[in-house]
Amino acid sequence: MAIYVLINWPLREDMNKMQVLHKFDDDEILRDSENDVSILISNKNLGYTYLSERPKSRYEGVFFQINGRPCRVIADIGFRKKIRRIVNKFHSFERTYKDNVENFFMPYNYNSLVYELEKEKWFNLSLDIRHIYRIPKFGRFYNIWEENGNLIIKYTQENEYDAFLVVRGDDLKYKKTERWLKVSYINDKKRNSKPYELYIYSALRLKSKCVVMSFGEDKNSALNEANYIYENLERIRDKQKRYTKNLMGEIDFGSNEINFAYRCCLNSLNQLATDDGLIAGLPWFFQYWTRDEAISINGFDNDFKKKILLRDLDNLKEDGRISNILNDNNSGNADSIGWVFKRISDSLDIFGVKEKNDIRKKLLQSIGRLNNRYARNGLIFNEKNETWMDTSFNDDGRLGARIEIQALSLNMFKLAYRLTKNEKFLELESMLREVVREKFWNGKFLADGFNDFTIRPNVFIAAYVYPELLTKSEWIKCFENILPRLWCNWGGLTTIDKKNPLFTEKYTGEFPKSYHRGDSWFFLNNMAALILYRTNRIKFKRYIKKIIKASTTDILWKGAIGHHSELSSAFRQKSQGCKTQAWSNALYLELINEIYSKR
Repeated sequence: MAIYVLINWPLREDMNKMQVLHKFDDDEILRDSENDVSILISNKNLGYTYLSERPKSRYEGVFFQINGRPCRVIADIGFRKKIRRIVNKFHSFERTYKDNVENFFMPYNYNSLVYELEKEKWFNLSLDIRHIYRIPKFGRFYNIWEENGNLIIKYTQENEYDAFLVVRGDDLKYKKTERWLKVSYINDKKRNSKPYELYIYSALRLKSKCVVMSFGEDKNSALNEANYIYENLERIRDKQKRYTKNLMGEIDFGSNEINFAYRCCLNSLNQLATDDGLIAGLPWFFQYWTRDEAISINGFDNDFKKKILLRDLDNLKEDGRISNILNDNNSGNADSIGWVFKRISDSLDIFGVKEKNDIRKKLLQSIGRLNNRYARNGLIFNEKNETWMDTSFNDDGRLGARIEIQALSLNMFKLAYRLTKNEKFLELESMLREVVREKFWNGKFLADGFNDFTIRPNVFIAAYVYPELLTKSEWIKCFENILPRLWCNWGGLTTIDKKNPLFTEKYTGEFPKSYHRGDSWFFLNNMAALILYRTNRIKFKRYIKKIIKASTTDILWKGAIGHHSELSSAFRQKSQGCKTQAWSNALYLELINEIYSKR
């Protein structure tokens, strides 16, 4: 049932290296990798497959959702052998061994994984069925039986719920192993993410060239889905191939690496989109973070944009803001509402007359409520950990009036004038701009906050949102002064001045010391390159080229292959944090579109 395309690239014999190949239609690009790389593919339904050569995290495995909650289902599948090559085929992934080839395919909007082998061999299946953030120690029971040629695996979490995994395959053979194994996850330990050790269930040894594994709350739903996908696999696969090809369109930026990195970001961003919105990232940012959604939606079609932006306005709160995470009224933030109106202003023409009337009404409500609640001394203030830099470590968590919040507020006044033609909003915009220039601009660079001239890259967000804040010559002077203090030689920006005592050059994981006090975030690097290009592409050419090169390398050759990761240590470029991040992908697309489309 599986279809394999022969690739003429010779397999590398060096056992310390792995080849990474990206293949799309007749185009392909190949490179050796010495990095700790992995595969990651999603089903656009809060499910994903994320696997390294050896499992290094409890977030690896195969995950499916039940009632909007992701569940880890498969802890590991396949062989414990050296992988020679990873092939990104965009709709699926291959892993090549010395004597076999695996293919992983997740049909969109199904709770299923299709696992295929070039040669029929025995492989291992280990399970860890549980909600992603819950690790029960007791009351966990697995029951395995055969039914009409299918394997049924029932999981019971005592006094809570049952769940079913159905396995259907070509000439399926199996041996029950049925034992608990203690495993250690080295990457979780490096990230200070507990627990580092847990027990998984070695369930089966399986032999088949093609198996479909489907997950559900009840046996019949899982069984029906497994049978449907098995019996219609080639039609489903062909449909997904065509969908992926149509998504890519015709791409030619004059560089094969840029072409493939751009395709990868399109594909990665699309796999984070569901019927309900755009999740922030995988494997652990699977929620709908409103800030991340708004920043990341420029590359989507108009219907999807409108759906997200109008949904957010419908959830406007009494303080003029929206929730940090959709449907979580306890999570506040200072900037999501500003980003929503920024994206509305970017795409105002896509909205009809009635929609514009609703937007105007919500915008005026938001401005009034924000001014009543958060305005002091002519500026907009926020509490600790309410900006995108939402952690604190020996600092105030950016409590106060912050530069990008003022820029977002200025853009809201600007939009209000566009929608109302009321000159009151021009006056408010002018007044706030003058106060910000007086309090934040020292003639050399912009402060990060009122009475806080710490050098941080948030000035690039301000320039992106509201470039009118400074003149072009002032922006040039600002960037000339801050770039040497933030620059990583590999091609990124630190999140705080390298001379600041809080600067931490190596990633500290869930211990937040480095997170916003050193780590280099790819979304902000890409945004900075875009702003430098708009400001003076000649003067800042060296920075722009190095940022594009670093981001392209991250996408193609590091981390989760074909995805743009969250961040890197400042010290040396690595793929760290979340393995695919929506805003990293989105800002790379925006950067490449603007720079390469104008050549």
